[in-house]
Order: sequence, then C-alpha cells, then structure tokens
Amino acid sequence: MKLAKHILFALIMVVGLSVATMAQKGGDGQKPPPKEKPPVIDPGKKPPPQNPPKGGGDKPKKPGFAFFVRLDENVSDVA
Repeated sequence: MKLAKHILFALIMVVGLSVATMAQKGGDGQKPPPKEKPPVIDPGKKPPPQNPPKGGGDKPKKPGFAFFVRLDENVSDVA
C-alpha cells in the first residue's frame, strides 16, 4: 500500500508538472514583428578633443611600490 502511494504521488507530480510546462509554452503562436536595421556607423577619423587636459597633461608618476624594514635593537629572550 505504501509503495502504491509513492507511485501514485510520483505519477501525479509528473502529470502536474507536464501540464504546467505545456501551459507556459501555449502562447498565441504569433511571431514578433521584425526589428528594424541598426544604423551604420562609419569608423572614420575622429576630430581632436576641443578642451586640452587640465594641468598640462604632464603628471608626475606615482611610485609603484615602497618596501620598508625596521630593525629593533632591543631583543629580549623569552626563555
């Protein structure tokens, strides 16, 4: 009896999920209207920028990496 309940439950779940997926696929069957063609962009020469960069464009470079080691001369023994 317990096996029959499990088989019946599985069958009902399969049928229920099948009906749910078929309902989602239903639709009108109409195709969406075609999209219009995108505009063609000519990759020609770009005009130079009107405003020069602020500060003259000559920025000093930042240092890439700094490494610092500090040695402590007061060494104490733990033992």
